[in-house]
Amino acid sequence: MTNDADIANTSPRRWLVAWIVALAVAALALAGVERGWRAHGQVPNVLDSPQLWSTERDKVYGDSPRPLVLLGASRTEYGFDMPTLRAELPGYRPVMLAINGLYPLAVLRDLANDPDFRGTVICDVESNAFLTEYRELQQPYVDYYHRHWTPSWRAHRALLDVWQQAAAISNPDLGAIAMLRRALAGAPPPPRNYVAYHTDRSGDIDYTLTDPEGAKRHFAAVAETNVANLPKRTPESWFAEVRPVLEQARAIEARGGRVIFYESPISGFNRQIMDRVYPPELYWNRFAAESPVAVVSARDYPELVAFPLPDDSHIDYRNKAAYTRTLIGVLKAKGLLQ
Repeated sequence: MTNDADIANTSPRRWLVAWIVALAVAALALAGVERGWRAHGQVPNVLDSPQLWSTERDKVYGDSPRPLVLLGASRTEYGFDMPTLRAELPGYRPVMLAINGLYPLAVLRDLANDPDFRGTVICDVESNAFLTEYRELQQPYVDYYHRHWTPSWRAHRALLDVWQQAAAISNPDLGAIAMLRRALAGAPPPPRNYVAYHTDRSGDIDYTLTDPEGAKRHFAAVAETNVANLPKRTPESWFAEVRPVLEQARAIEARGGRVIFYESPISGFNRQIMDRVYPPELYWNRFAAESPVAVVSARDYPELVAFPLPDDSHIDYRNKAAYTRTLIGVLKAKGLLQ
């Protein structure tokens, strides 16, 4: 005969067994979904976000090693090879603050206004980057860092890094709701991302997974649209917009930091459009001549412009290490890096 004590002792064990079975079933289901997506070419990939950017923004302080802060847009995020930087420059700590698709001057201003920042900045810009219309593009990331970044979000992002590096299904585009929406719209499953991201926020573009010629047409069309939608600057009005940026760079150097403005290589239609709208002899060359800090253009170094740009703008990941090593050599030869 079963008494009440026996029932009470058995009930917790039953619940424990039920939970273990449920968790095992859920784990097997997730493993099956993961295996299915990997069979379709999907792989784990870190997803960039203001939180991931903020983990890097935390790293701009200190002197040993000296922070080497990389500012720019996609050409920096996808062009600088972080392992090569760490190996070739052991006295520096590379920090990736570039943001895909957004010019970097809001972050440069933020560092200029930060009295505790005394590191080295490589700021990847082109003549278009100084326009006031583009000045605030990265400001939402700066605002997030100063207003919302907390230890709890830092711990959340650290756990998310582990999950995203381990599982393809960590990508929201592969979730049940996203796939249901695609099915209802008659859309195919998402293709594999041709950019592989890392937790240091650098990215590797694999051009065997995409259409370089289509990308060339896209970037040329975007450049032409931007030119058409912006008022034409005379060299003098353009340089008036450059001056505040130079003052910010001067402020960083006045407290022991260093700023290097760098114009990364572009080619094809991108180069033609930029040179037509901003002839270097009237715009960039004046900037270089009057800047109180270092200015380096890849176009002045055949060894840098020799690297192929499949889409006229970015480097394939297979060439990243060599490109980064070459750029380090140029900057070292000019005495800009130790």
